[in-house]
Amino acid sequence: MDTKLFHRIVVPADFSSCSEEAWALAQRVAESLGSELVLVHVFAALHPYGDVPLGHADATGQAIESARKWVSEELEKMVAGARARGLKARTVLRNGVPHQEIVQLAADERADIVIMGTHGRSGLSRVLLGSVAERVIHFAPCPVLTVRKPD
Repeated sequence: MDTKLFHRIVVPADFSSCSEEAWALAQRVAESLGSELVLVHVFAALHPYGDVPLGHADATGQAIESARKWVSEELEKMVAGARARGLKARTVLRNGVPHQEIVQLAADERADIVIMGTHGRSGLSRVLLGSVAERVIHFAPCPVLTVRKPD
């Protein structure tokens, strides 16, 4: 019988300081428990209120491709650092609604835990911006550990 506590840890990355704290903690957990890390970034829909303005499709496409390349390179740098520490780690890029994609990835990967950053917004800013972490906590098929960057 395998007694490993967490086989696979999903770690969403949005490149915020909170996300960086979550990645650092996830690496410490993986190091102590021998877990695999799955670092994910979700590209949200760019135009939720309409189509790209006429004549701007090429520029928009180039900007999206540039952003994808940058994100992919940054994720690979993060994972390379974890691998240098002897950890098993890989990246995943997804498109869609962030909380839905994170929850689906956790299910697809049979993750044992999601470790993610949270900005800790409250009041009107949370109402207006929503909370990806709150939605992941609500819908995830596994425990979710949220991490805030200390002040």
